[in-house]
Order: sequence, then structure tokens, then C-alpha cells
Amino acid sequence: MEIEAKFLVSERDVFDKVMNIDSISSFTISDAVASEFVDTYLDTLDMIIYASGFSFRCREKKEKVVYTLKSLKSTSSLIHMREETEFTLPEKLPVKEWKNCDLKDRILKMTGSGSLFPLFVVKHKRTDRQVLAEQRHIAELSFDDVTIICGDNKKSYLELEAELMSDSTEAEFNEIVSFFRDYTGLIAGSSSKFDNGLELLIENIRTDARSLDYKIAPVETQITFSSIRDMFEEYGIEQEHARRVAENSLQLFDSLKPIHALNENLRQTLKVAALVHDIGVMTDVSTHHKVGRDILLSACPGELPYPLCLFLPWTTFLHKKRIDKKKLQKLSQNQKFSRLPLQMQDDILKMAAILRLADALDYSRMNSKIVDIDLQKEDVIINVKGPGADTDADRADTKADLWRLLFEKDVYFREDY
Repeated sequence: MEIEAKFLVSERDVFDKVMNIDSISSFTISDAVASEFVDTYLDTLDMIIYASGFSFRCREKKEKVVYTLKSLKSTSSLIHMREETEFTLPEKLPVKEWKNCDLKDRILKMTGSGSLFPLFVVKHKRTDRQVLAEQRHIAELSFDDVTIICGDNKKSYLELEAELMSDSTEAEFNEIVSFFRDYTGLIAGSSSKFDNGLELLIENIRTDARSLDYKIAPVETQITFSSIRDMFEEYGIEQEHARRVAENSLQLFDSLKPIHALNENLRQTLKVAALVHDIGVMTDVSTHHKVGRDILLSACPGELPYPLCLFLPWTTFLHKKRIDKKKLQKLSQNQKFSRLPLQMQDDILKMAAILRLADALDYSRMNSKIVDIDLQKEDVIINVKGPGADTDADRADTKADLWRLLFEKDVYFREDY
């Protein structure tokens, strides 16, 4: 359990002055110890750790790697308590390869078979000083020069964290916190580094939407925005399948980019499209592509801003049934689809082609893996491995029909032995 208080420091000279104080009331302060390290925050594509009320980070120091699961702050008070579980390794390792421990069990219970991906990176230049009362360790003061990096977006700031140590009393810690609040005039920090990184992540998605500039008029009908997690629960979306299709989609998007030439800023849209592609299954499995389209015409994940949310009804509609030129012609005459900008229509079809392949590769629900994508031959050859690889490769070859209508370079799937 972690008990701490956080302060923002707006000016460098104030930061340096406070960092060099000699004492607080009757407490002495140890010499400064400087260090630098990098935190990478991790989650599944559907953000299940965050949805469960936690952040998960990998902290790389010179001599060790520390993985930490920390509960998200749920109070606005200056002093807050958060659950914290750590596991230390000599090097970075996937969670599934750790020796058995409580943290491994908790992460795997949350994530299942889902892979972990980096959300953002936090670089620290930290100076630690210890607050002492004779032989007792009262608190640790961490003066942080922080830079959060999320894609091309950065945020830098200065902050002080005061953490309660086991030898301290609540009254002593309150005295230390009061000193920084009342006598040095520091501002209480209301956001954690995870909160600030998440803000950059959301900012990037909004920037993607603006940069694509489809020149589309404001939506005529009201769209209701809910979180992906809420939509999972409301519509009973099969979580493991949705996550696997999202992972496959991004792998295909990245590897096949020389062919599909989609804007990189559509990557996040494809991820969300994959997560909600089966939103209509629990309503009517036989026509769930149509039901899903109709749901997503009026409801959208809040993680995807307008107008990118307009992709979702059509990628969902196109993911299931066989597709030929006649069906594409019929779609082009659909009143709601046809009034979208031509570039958006073209991008939707390309993304739907990728989503169809990604969905097919989890047809067996046996966790097939894409192990190699060869673009050097006349046709693209994608090797798939796993207990259900033969079934999934056959299914993907069948659902490559839209891909073959859109691109000159064909794609074939093979079981990898």
C-alpha cells in the first residue's frame, strides 16, 4: 500500500530551492541521491487493466527492472492511499514468462490471452531525499523532472512526491505535507503520471481526426458516446475474440502498409473498429453485421472522436458476408454511405478488407498467431501458427475476397508447421 502526497512546481528556481532545504520542523533531511529511469505503461488493446481500476508499468533502471501494478487514484484529497504490488527482475520479460508470483497471477487474470502493448513512456530525472527523525525513516521526498512521451506528443513538468514510510505516524506525515503546502506555497498535484499520459494518448487521437481532414459536415443525427468498456458490457461483446481481432488487425495494418497505403493516423480507428465489430451478435447472431451497423450509426466508443466514428458502422457491416463487385455497387448506392466523402469511403473499404482477414484468423478461437508476412513474392504469403491454424488460414483465404477486389497484389494464408 502506498500513501503519498503530490505537489506541482511551476518554476525551476522554486523547484531547486525546495529540493535543497535542510530540515522540516524537527526532522532532518538526508543528502540528495540522483537517478534517471524510464517507465513504460502497458495495457491490452481494450485497456482491460485500466478498466479494472489499475495502471501497470515497467520501470527500467540501470541494475534492475521493476513491474508495478497500482490502483488508480479515486480521491481528490492531497494525501491519498493506493494499492501497489511490485515484482523485480534483472531484465524485461513478458509477464507469461515470469516465475509464479502474486503480480503475475493478477495480471494474467485480468488480461487472459491478450498481449500487452505500450501506451506511453515516462522519463524521470529524479532526486530522492529522506526525511528522518533520529533513527526513524519518516518519509521519502522524490523531486521529479518528468517528460511523458506518447507518439510525437510530449509533456514536461516538475513535481514533488512525498511518500509515507513505515516508521512514520500519520501526524508526522501530515506535518511534512503541511510544510510544503503552507510554507513553500506548492500547488497540490491532482493528476498522476498515468493520468497525464492518458491525456496525451487521447490528445493524439483527436489530432489524428483533425489531420485526416475529410471535410465532412457535422453529423445530422445525434450520436451517443460511451466508453468501449461500457459498450462491451451493454452489448455482451466477446472480449477475448474482440481483443484478438484487434491484435491481428494492427499487425496486418503495419505489415501490409506498402500495399494498402492507408494513412497512419487511421491505425487507432482500425483498432476500435476491430474491438466493436461483433457488437450486434447478442442481439441477432445471423444478421449481426446489419444489427451492428445500425447500433454504431447512433452509438460510438468515446475513445474515437467524430468523424472517425463514422467508419465503424460500415467496417462492422462489411466484416461478415461474402463480398463481390455487385455488393460493392449496391453499397455505393446506399444513401448513408454514399454521402460520406469519397476518400473516406475508399478508406473504409480498405480497412474493412483488413478487418475481414483479422476476424477470420480467429475463427477457430484457438489463439492462432501470425508468425510471418512475406511481401517479396508475387502474392503476399501470411504464415499462421497454432492448434487452429489450418482452419483459420482457410477461413482467411475465403474472406480475402474484398482485399482481392481492392488490391492488385493477392494475399494467401498458410499454416506454419
